[in-house]
Amino acid sequence: MPKPPVRSPAIARLGVLRPKLAKAKTEEDVKHAWAQALKLDYDTSDDIDLYTAQVLFEFKCDASLNLRPKAAPVLAQLLYYLRRLRQSGSRRAIPPVFALIDRASVVMGQARDWHDLFAETEGWFDWDLSPSKPDARLVVKVASHPALKKLQVFGLHTDAEALAALDALDAAFSTQLSLGFAEKKPITEENFEDVFAYWNDMFGEAVRNGFKSSRYFVSDIQPGRTQVVASQGKVFFQVGPEDMRIKRILAEDYDNFWRQYDRVTDPDTVRGIIAKADRLTDDLQRRKHGEFFTPLAFARKGLDYLARELGERWWERENLRVWDMAAGTGNLQYHLPAKAWPKLYLSTLYPEEAEHCERLFPGATVFQYDYLNDDVGNVFDDTAGPLGQQRLQHASRTTWKLPPSLRQDLANPAIEWVILINPPFATAQQGGAAGANKADVSKTAVRQEMHAHQLGEVSRELFSQFLFRIRHEFAGRQAWLGLFSKIKYLNATNDQKLRDAVFRFTFRRGFMFSSVNFSGTSRTGQFPVGFLIWDLAQTQALEGQRIELDVFDTEVQKVTTKRVVAEHRSGFLSKWVTRPSAVTRFPPFSSAITIKTTGPDLRDRISADFLASLMCKGNDLQNQNMTALLSGPYASAGGHSVTPENFERALVVHAVRRLPKAQWHNDRDPFLQPAKPLPTAFVRDCVVWSLLANSNATVAMRDVAYGGQNFQVPNHLYPWTLAELRQWSMPDTDMAQQLPTAEDRFAALWLQRAQADGEGLSAQAQDVLAQAKAVHRVFYAHLHQLRVGKYRIEPWDAGWWQVRSALEDRQLGTEALAQFRQAHDALKRQLLPQVYTLGFLT
Repeated sequence: MPKPPVRSPAIARLGVLRPKLAKAKTEEDVKHAWAQALKLDYDTSDDIDLYTAQVLFEFKCDASLNLRPKAAPVLAQLLYYLRRLRQSGSRRAIPPVFALIDRASVVMGQARDWHDLFAETEGWFDWDLSPSKPDARLVVKVASHPALKKLQVFGLHTDAEALAALDALDAAFSTQLSLGFAEKKPITEENFEDVFAYWNDMFGEAVRNGFKSSRYFVSDIQPGRTQVVASQGKVFFQVGPEDMRIKRILAEDYDNFWRQYDRVTDPDTVRGIIAKADRLTDDLQRRKHGEFFTPLAFARKGLDYLARELGERWWERENLRVWDMAAGTGNLQYHLPAKAWPKLYLSTLYPEEAEHCERLFPGATVFQYDYLNDDVGNVFDDTAGPLGQQRLQHASRTTWKLPPSLRQDLANPAIEWVILINPPFATAQQGGAAGANKADVSKTAVRQEMHAHQLGEVSRELFSQFLFRIRHEFAGRQAWLGLFSKIKYLNATNDQKLRDAVFRFTFRRGFMFSSVNFSGTSRTGQFPVGFLIWDLAQTQALEGQRIELDVFDTEVQKVTTKRVVAEHRSGFLSKWVTRPSAVTRFPPFSSAITIKTTGPDLRDRISADFLASLMCKGNDLQNQNMTALLSGPYASAGGHSVTPENFERALVVHAVRRLPKAQWHNDRDPFLQPAKPLPTAFVRDCVVWSLLANSNATVAMRDVAYGGQNFQVPNHLYPWTLAELRQWSMPDTDMAQQLPTAEDRFAALWLQRAQADGEGLSAQAQDVLAQAKAVHRVFYAHLHQLRVGKYRIEPWDAGWWQVRSALEDRQLGTEALAQFRQAHDALKRQLLPQVYTLGFLT
């Protein structure tokens, strides 16, 4: 009997691939089919369809890629990904080959053929666009590029071409990575921190001995500063003019790293990296002290604003001095010209930073100094301190750490001062994991002085301590404060004592930008950072000052302006609702149906006429997600009882805090008490919106165990009267039998009265109630199909969270829920503008 023919691996893979491609309906289907055929694990980080070190893939479904001009938009999209790999500091090499694939074809090319486009530095194309919508100019350029003719195009309809495509991919995957990288990637001021993180992971432990690893990295990235003896596994680092350090590093790892990256040859780039190298090591220590170093581009913009306020070449004034008490490595002064350096006083906590500043700013007075501890007794002593010649003479008999020239200048009333500073923003925590890390951060000599002035908890913030000493040290002087910082000192509740007793300066001008520009900060938790210039000689309360800031994007381009309101906390929305005394013990809730039984700060008391608890931590938009309605006391600080007396105001507060969208530029905006009487329609719309919001987590539960007792939890915010409920279909007999003896809930009666009086409810509010009623009817009709135990559904007055969650869990009532969401969103659109016109936000 003849033997069956042997099928090659490529033919076998094609037999698996073709049926899957024939059924593919989406780009994801095509990608899945090819990943299985090629036995590739998914790597889709950076939004790349599929990455391997040898081949970069971009998939489409039906893109007619076999026609080269049709491939141009897809290839332009892939060039965005190649640029990201090259520019961003990614640890992944640039693959030498790329493949554009759809259901019917494979197009392959060499990445180096397109280097002139994805590596361009002249700003020809808008690389900030989404790759899926590439710059039209780039698409045109790709369509006419000479390398377009070099693309290999394989159709998948014939066996010969399909097998040729698989063979070409196999050949690409068999290329040795050591020889096949498309090109080396540059190290720039923009990506060097990511590159260092990669370098430090590989070599940090090998070099860290007495010197920071960043010292070795800065040496290593410069040509001619390192020598490799591969046979001995040693690298010689020239870390100083006469200082050569030898470190044992695996030659294979070292060579692999430098096959991916080019060393830095541009002197300006080297200078910029050295100037910012303070961010590279000891990061945990810096973060403990709240030190985030100002990006150079925004530091330069700060100098521009000082020039607008003080005049061009302000640093040339004979009697002007500049002091940065938290200088780090001099980022804020980096762009000052050499003529300004003799006017600089730069002090920093770390000796190595002082050494760096001495090299960077020849002629400046640079010294290691702890501004919150050193000389504090002298500065705050009534009989000693640099505030006049008589005191200076007395101080000469006292031990000082301040340089004599600085003390002499401080004693001279003719000297003008510019305090240019980005003070640390750490706050001492009390208890818990966070407290273990920062509990001792703010135990300083300045804090003791602040305690003596009864400044309370604001003294726990290092930022406030800096301002407290600055105010004392520069009282009565002609001085300007150029302050990089968060802007919460202008309007945060906890900073009221700081505003009342310390920060009473006159605003001149300033700008704000996103925290995402600081190294190591998250894009998901962005907040505004401001540079504000204050006149320290002109004292006045912040309240009433018009503080309007320019807003810059990450490219340091002005996009808009924003007014920041400095309002006394007595006008905050958090003070608007009467908070009744909590007198009765009740289980504390941490979420809709979760009871918290342990913890250092359990809040397990409710008012006598309790309806619900309003969780409303803080008073600004960053705390928006800490706004909810619960059926028991909120388990921690930041909540209070809702009662019949404060019901309407409480639900207005809930709606107002939830309606706006928190973004980086507004998340420190304080909620304010309304500037005018509230229209009845607005109040009622807020109540209806809140009763049916996702953040209404009120529920009904039976037999809740807490503290050795069983508690019954009614849902006072249930919206339907029993007369109406009894007419609905309710196959569940256990629940139906509860209705004859039940009593109407507060919210149902409130809605009934509102609908019956002369003003009634708005059309949008009525639509929300109608759609919510349809959802509830589905809920009761299908109760026997729901996971009632999972959501603790037993009493008849189930909460909106229970109703919605149980239906979504079983994918029931989807159409009714979709219609409800549309109506609820329409009511939101009606309410949101009024949040601003009524003065809750500015």
